[in-house]
Amino acid sequence: MNFFKRAAAIISASAICALSTLMPASAAVRGDINDDGKVNVYDVILCRRAIVNMYAGEYVDPRTDIDGNGSTNVNDLVLLLNFVLGRSTSFPEIQTTTSEVITTETNQTVTDVTTTPSGDSYMQKMAADIHLHEDSSVTEKKSGVDYGTVEKKTYYSKDAQRDKQLNVLLPAGYDPNQKYPVLYVFHGIFGSEDSMLDDNMKIQTMLGNLVASGEAEKMIVVFPQMFTTSENIFPAFTNESSRAYDAIREDLENSIMPFIAENYSVKTGRENTAVTGFSMGGREALYVGVTRPQLYGYVGSVCAAPGIFPTVDGNMTHEGCMSPSEFGFGSGPSPYVLMLTCTRFDGTVGDAPESYHNALTKNGAEHIWHELTDGDHGGISVRAHMYNFLRYIFKAV
Repeated sequence: MNFFKRAAAIISASAICALSTLMPASAAVRGDINDDGKVNVYDVILCRRAIVNMYAGEYVDPRTDIDGNGSTNVNDLVLLLNFVLGRSTSFPEIQTTTSEVITTETNQTVTDVTTTPSGDSYMQKMAADIHLHEDSSVTEKKSGVDYGTVEKKTYYSKDAQRDKQLNVLLPAGYDPNQKYPVLYVFHGIFGSEDSMLDDNMKIQTMLGNLVASGEAEKMIVVFPQMFTTSENIFPAFTNESSRAYDAIREDLENSIMPFIAENYSVKTGRENTAVTGFSMGGREALYVGVTRPQLYGYVGSVCAAPGIFPTVDGNMTHEGCMSPSEFGFGSGPSPYVLMLTCTRFDGTVGDAPESYHNALTKNGAEHIWHELTDGDHGGISVRAHMYNFLRYIFKAV
């Protein structure tokens, strides 16, 4: 049963009535998320919102981690509901464990890269300089650095048959007489064109600092709203919803790219076009990059969600877009950079990123596998990925 079905089954009309009774919280009781001195329906609402935010890659209040396992998920919502409804009088004791922690210097590089037998490729050169995490100084705004300008724009989507919005990050000193390469960045499920501009992600700050230091090219970054459909449906864990996310591939080609080319001064060609994304956006970036290699020379993903291949997870049965054997480039052009970032213990997308890595490896598709030994399904992973990706895109040719 997926999250929404499970939540609906738990929160019945009678349950909502019962939830209206305020229950006092003690110093030893978790669950008072809004710090009003009580554990009640308002904390349940905040916990549910936190789960949605987690999938979108937005900030998650650590107080919503009721079971203390390090992340917020449906189990936390169930524990909170049972407590508020009087089905339980306390929360389970948090189990503490000790484990060996391997520390890594910020600038230590990792070289786990799967390559074709072609030899000295641009991707291999990049792999030798992949950092496990970003340099902390690159996420801090500095005096004298221009971090560019964000413009929110409305365009008509031919595939959605309605107006949609996107954000455009223009580089410092944007000059319409100069042409710039374009990077498209996709958000997670339930997210919007604003999600990846959240301060937790630090993309605008990192790019401004990297351009100022000469480590990244000046570029235009486009943050689309991915959900593309003319049907009256909403984002959810269903195949119908997944198809609406998959349709960002067509929306890019038919509407977004023409809109950007018409309104901004851009370079064209796959050598000047990149795409990456987080969670559901990571899945779609891989789907777009693998199926349209003639358009995108640089492809990335962070904590890519399941669903490119037919599979079953805790949320749904995914019909899939292609089989693992089709996940590659065959005789078509390969990207200059194909980089998959994940965190080893990601309870949100499970082993989906590794399934894509394994399929690419089996199909002989050169790529960089950037696996974090710590981090979360969110900003930590996104920052680590973007730091490396931004430094190497638009430089192969």
